[in-house]
Order: sequence, then C-alpha cells, then structure tokens
Amino acid sequence: MTSQDKDGPAAEVGVTVGDCSPEDAHTVLDLLEHSFSAESGAGRSAGAGPTATVWSATLDAAKPTAARARPVRLTDTVGVTLQGGPRAVERVKAALAGHFTVEDTGAVSGDQEQEIGLRLSS
Repeated sequence: MTSQDKDGPAAEVGVTVGDCSPEDAHTVLDLLEHSFSAESGAGRSAGAGPTATVWSATLDAAKPTAARARPVRLTDTVGVTLQGGPRAVERVKAALAGHFTVEDTGAVSGDQEQEIGLRLSS
C-alpha cells in the first residue's frame, strides 16, 4: 500500500493564493508544485479576466518530492489558504515554512478537513 493509498483523498490539498502580484503567486505555486505532485489533470487556475486576483492548484501532499535547493524570494506578502486533510495541510504548511516566514491568519476545522489561512513573506 502506497502513502497515497493510506491517505486517500485526505492527501489532496487545495491551495489558493491571493492578495499579491502574479509573480509572487507563481513563485509560491511553482515551489509547491515542485515540492508535491500536482493532482493529475488538475493543474493551476487563475481568477477570471486578464487581471486575476486569485490563483489556485490542487496538490497531492502524500507524495513529497525533492525540496527545491535554490532560495525563493517574494516581493511582498502573499495570502495563502490551504484546505484538505489535517496531516496533508500540515505537510504543505511545513514546506512553505521551509522557504518563507509563515504567519497563521486563521483556521477552520471540520470533521475530516481543515482550512487554514497563512500570510507568507521573505
């Protein structure tokens, strides 16, 4: 049984990035997509229109990949929301904390799912 099989759907984490420049949003999503497998066929999406204000991706947090060696920098603070199973959300948060200063901005826990808000800075 693989870690994907053990964690099942609880390993999926929805990531929403906003309150930032497109460049900073792509920096965060690129880092996460290199740290975890992106869900097959899901990819990345942006809000409607040429001036998107929210970017999102779905990650498979059961399969961490090699950490990115080079440092990543943000030009300003970035708002991130993580939603998924508690263990998977913690894995993604830990990956972000390995590269950025992470400030918790709120959390909502359900029966088997958790949503947390974060503010990232370099």
